[in-house]
Parts: sequence; structure tokens; C-alpha cells
Amino acid sequence: MDLLWKINIERPLAYYKCGQFVSAEDWKHKEMLLSRDFELIIGIHHSIYIQVESRQYEIQPGDVLLIPPGVPYFGYLPSQKGASFFWLHFFPRLETVSYSKEQLINHLMASEIDCHKAIINSSIFLPAYFRVTYTDKPYILMKQILDIANASYYSTFAVDYVVTELLIELTEQYHRQLLHSTTNHTENSQKFAQILEWIRVNIYEDLSVKEIADSFSFNPDHLTRLFKKNLRMSTIRYINTLKINKAKELLCTTNKTIKEISYDLKFKDEKYFMRLFKNYEGITPSQFRDAYIHTYINTLSVDPDIPVPAHLYQSYT
Repeated sequence: MDLLWKINIERPLAYYKCGQFVSAEDWKHKEMLLSRDFELIIGIHHSIYIQVESRQYEIQPGDVLLIPPGVPYFGYLPSQKGASFFWLHFFPRLETVSYSKEQLINHLMASEIDCHKAIINSSIFLPAYFRVTYTDKPYILMKQILDIANASYYSTFAVDYVVTELLIELTEQYHRQLLHSTTNHTENSQKFAQILEWIRVNIYEDLSVKEIADSFSFNPDHLTRLFKKNLRMSTIRYINTLKINKAKELLCTTNKTIKEISYDLKFKDEKYFMRLFKNYEGITPSQFRDAYIHTYINTLSVDPDIPVPAHLYQSYT
């Protein structure tokens, strides 16, 4: 039976520590055992190899690993130079229990009933390991957490709420994957899902509505009507939205210039990319990148031995 972690979020999760790790050549994760906190790892570049108890995971870009307290874990293979990942430690403030995937699926399928809604809305549900479909939001939320955690905010709840938002986003993506894999889809909805996935996979290409329509034997106008019916936006706006989201991810996780990002995503030129970005986001790409400057990147070690803050220690002993 596949088990998940069900963590009550009627009170926000408590932030402990975090970082963005970049490995040297032949780096392996040190041996660790968490006492009360959870660790969340999200892959950014290349592969990280971590064994949790007897199970081995290769964490690639977009993979998520959730490690609970009380279990040993360590690197079982070395990573190549430049492999990187976000890491985050947090404490649940309320009940945390193991939960079966089958129970969650039943609740999601019956979510129109109020009692099931209450269960779903008040908790996050995550497996030990899964892959996110869309990495832009998790990466950006991690950058926000890094920035807030290393800035002088007057209240510790600022970072606690963003940590909680990140876990909600991951749960939302996991829920969608579960529902998609268990729900009977009509032929049209399956075809539309394939179109969305094809666009996502080819987002670095110079996409046109006609090219997408031809690839799936659709008329371009009919394809746009499908997008407006299902997503309330045109095909080209959906393509641009995905490209801008990918640009935000690259602005957060790489040192590429705006010109390089514009070129990578096949915008017709840098000025057009900047205008489109500001139109969609309300700020320029440079302003977006500069919004998160307090980022802690650690390369010599990972998960430094930061003492548990007194207010957390007293709450969980």
C-alpha cells in the first residue's frame, strides 16, 4: 500500500532552515537523521542520489523528496559538479500521520461532499517521492522562502506562510496527477491533455498555433476554441504564459542574462520578451530577478548544523 504524509495546516508550518545547494565534483550527501523536523528536497540541475532507510532515489530536476523525522538518509552515489537542489526543513505545528493513497483518491473523488472537503482543505498530502509537472511555482516559492528567511522581517510568520504555500502548491500538483491517473477521460479531454503536455515539453521551441493544430490534426480556429472553452484563454496566450513562467524559473535558478533567456525560449528578440514579460507580470525581468536577492547558497556542506530556535524547540519537546 502506497503511504503519504498527511500534515494538518490549520496552523502554518514552522520554518526551520533552508538553502540552495550546488555540488562540487564527486559530492555525496552526508549521513543524517532528523529528530523532529521534515526535510523537503527539490531537484534543480543534474542528479542527486539519496538513500532513505533502504530505498534509493535519484533526484532529477523537478523531483520532490520528503524525508520525515526518525529515519536515516545519506548519499549513496556521488553527483557531478554543478548538481543542485533546494532544501528546506520545517516543523508541523499540528497533527501529522501516515495516510494511504487509496484514502486520498477516495476523498478527492468525493470532494463535493462537505466532510471530504474539510479533510482535503485542512491538510497537505504528499508521498515520499514524486515529480512535479510544472516547476516554475515551486522554484519561485523556494526563492521567496530563501529571500524572506535571510531578510530582517519583523515576524517569523512571513516565512512560515510561504513555506505552507509551497507545500500546498506541491499537494495541488500531486492531487492533479492522482485524479488524472484515476479518472475516466473522454477522447476529447484526453486529446486536449496531450496537447497541453506537448506544448509543455516543446516550450523551448518557436511554437505557433498552426504548428500545434497540424500536429494533432486540428483546425487552428477549432484548437483556439478548445483552449477558450477549457482554459478561458487563447492558444497563443497559453503558449506565452508557459514561456513567461519558464522565464521566471530561469531568472530564479540560473545566472543567464535576459538576452540568453529570450534566445533560449525563442522569443523574436530581447525587447519583445521584455515587453511581453512586463505585460504579463507587471514588472520587468530585471525587477523580478532583483526581488529575491537574499539567497543562501551553500557549496561546502549541506544542511548546516543550525540549532533549533528556542520557540520551536519549546513547542516540540
